[in-house]
Amino acid sequence: MMKNRRDRARFKTDISVRVNLLDEPAQACKGRLANLSAHGLSIILADELFPGSIVRVEWGNTDFVGEVIYCRMHGQEFLAGLKVEEPVYDAKSPQTGKRVI
Repeated sequence: MMKNRRDRARFKTDISVRVNLLDEPAQACKGRLANLSAHGLSIILADELFPGSIVRVEWGNTDFVGEVIYCRMHGQEFLAGLKVEEPVYDAKSPQTGKRVI
């Protein structure tokens, strides 16, 4: 069994989000926030995002700007992983007890 090497807790979600490509402001799409950690988000989308793209993810009164690190097929959709600069939350990892911000 492979051990999870992340030192940040990751939380599964199923929240509808809006994703705006900052390089192309007219480009926006809907997606679902699959999970989040202190400095990352995973989003399920109908359209592919390219690594290196900068996007704004919005839901409710919350938004985060992040860089697309990967985007791969996920069934009939795409799963994109984003790295965000601003901490999504402030907590300790249950695995290591380290601060995650």
